Amino acid sequence: MLRVTALPAQDGDCLWLEWPDQDGATHRMLVDGGRGRPAVLAERLGRQPMTEREFDLVVCTHIDADHIGGLLALVADPPAGFRARDVWFNGRDHIDVLGHVQGDQLSDGLRRSAGPWNGAFGGRAVVVPRDGALPVVELPGLRITLLSPGRAELATLARGWPQVLEEVDADLASRRTSADTLAGRRPDRTVGLHLLARRPFEPDESPANASSIAFVAEHHDGGRVLLAADASAEVLTAGLRRLGTGQYRVDLCKVAHHGSRHNTSPELLELIDCQDWLVSTSGARFGHPSREAMGRILCRPADRATAWFNYLSPTTEEYADPALQGRFGFRGVHPPADRPGITLAVGAGRVELDR
Repeated sequence: MLRVTALPAQDGDCLWLEWPDQDGATHRMLVDGGRGRPAVLAERLGRQPMTEREFDLVVCTHIDADHIGGLLALVADPPAGFRARDVWFNGRDHIDVLGHVQGDQLSDGLRRSAGPWNGAFGGRAVVVPRDGALPVVELPGLRITLLSPGRAELATLARGWPQVLEEVDADLASRRTSADTLAGRRPDRTVGLHLLARRPFEPDESPANASSIAFVAEHHDGGRVLLAADASAEVLTAGLRRLGTGQYRVDLCKVAHHGSRHNTSPELLELIDCQDWLVSTSGARFGHPSREAMGRILCRPADRATAWFNYLSPTTEEYADPALQGRFGFRGVHPPADRPGITLAVGAGRVELDR
């Protein structure tokens, strides 16, 4: 089975994956590193035996601080025994612009390490081609199918770079809240989830999010996980349609952009055959997950979904309510409030809490 751990990375993503290959040897993947404060990734690596700190793949999905921060610290001061067989990150060399300062720092660190960088793509951008088959990368016991980004998304990021830089810096300086809910407050629950789910979808307009590296990881036993990063619904939808399978079966989906209402569209949900949804966020900074997004996921007819959370927080506690679960036929699973983070065991057709 494929084990997926959503480490308690505050408002960000830090996903630790482990799986056995056909011979029983354990392999690992790291997807993003959170903000790096607190140093949740460093603490997790510190608990890992020194002889088991090798990763088949480390992915920095995009340049936002809540994904790249912990990886900067890892590259700057890697723990003894740490090794990555490949690192996926689209830096300024791949979008041909002067990068955000944190993106540049990670790029510089990767150059100094002299290790593999986008090795599976020949050192070029991790990107979906305009036509033809989606890129597939084989790791021992695991197949990865790339869904995002496309060349258009990287080109948009390049053209809009000054604005991206200004917005990210303003966010870091002001700790602004999002349009989803106000950070640190319980969301307004006077409107039912099923009614929110019917509101018109408004897409994410962030070039940085649209450039996210998102993919499906399929274990050799058949278990599938969709790791959506902060990718836009439109890009994910286009990628899934290119698979040509109609509804695509996924055993676990990491909800895009921490459950923002701008990244989970009804059109995207129609293409995914999935009952288990992982939400990675504390909600403390931007108030994710959005009730609109959760309504779209949890209130679909004849679909008994399970929402897995890595925090019990003011923005996620609603989904622990047995009355709400009974009304809409879903299940919400949270860690204890004083022990955030969650690990799931994913196999073909089943997802279980791994204690």
